[in-house]
Amino acid sequence: MGCTFCATGQMGIIRNLTAAEIVGQVVAMLAHHGHPLDRPVNLVFMGMGEPLHNLDHLMAAFDILTDPEGLAIPPRRITVSTSGLVSGIDRLAGFARRPRLALSLNGTTDEHRSRIMPVNRVWNLEALADCLGRFPLQPGERITLEYVLLKGVTDTPEDGRRLAAFARRFPAKVNLIPFNPHEGSGFEPPDEARISALCRQLVDAGLTVSVRRSRGQDVSGACGQLVRTAQRNPAARRG
Repeated sequence: MGCTFCATGQMGIIRNLTAAEIVGQVVAMLAHHGHPLDRPVNLVFMGMGEPLHNLDHLMAAFDILTDPEGLAIPPRRITVSTSGLVSGIDRLAGFARRPRLALSLNGTTDEHRSRIMPVNRVWNLEALADCLGRFPLQPGERITLEYVLLKGVTDTPEDGRRLAAFARRFPAKVNLIPFNPHEGSGFEPPDEARISALCRQLVDAGLTVSVRRSRGQDVSGACGQLVRTAQRNPAARRG
């Protein structure tokens, strides 16, 4: 999707996963960790690509993962995260059984969001808000707004006010994600004081807020860092 703060986007697209491959990843993960199927597990479709570009295979995998004769994972424990494909969100809304919805927002003005997320040039913030406002939610269900904190870019008090106003247009909760640095990005994470201040600002505005503390930075495996070294460094392919 070309998001400028995400190293994964530098890899380009090769192909989509099949439903079998998606389910296979979940089964392999559970087996690797010795996770019994009778214990709760939470899954998110996200990351290396845009899940709603692959909705047919995603929903086929969802049906297997949630089927009592499959992995029997409750649908409420599965979430799909999108960069903001309005057409895909509207199509997802038509499924009687579906994952919960998360939106990777990451900007509170069209100018800034279009700069870091090209998808905003097709579906801007107003189109997104309208789409999320008509998305059918179950009682007690909320849409998760994922918001990457980029120092001096998306973490200002003004951003906090605009983010709160956006989130109040539909049932929502906010997940703040301090930026995970990677070489050549040009971005930095804010300091802890700024993260705490923005979190307090949103809580004071009446929102439910969490801060995602990413794991895997030591091996460049945190959110937004997943990219093959050979892809990121062409010289590595010649070694």
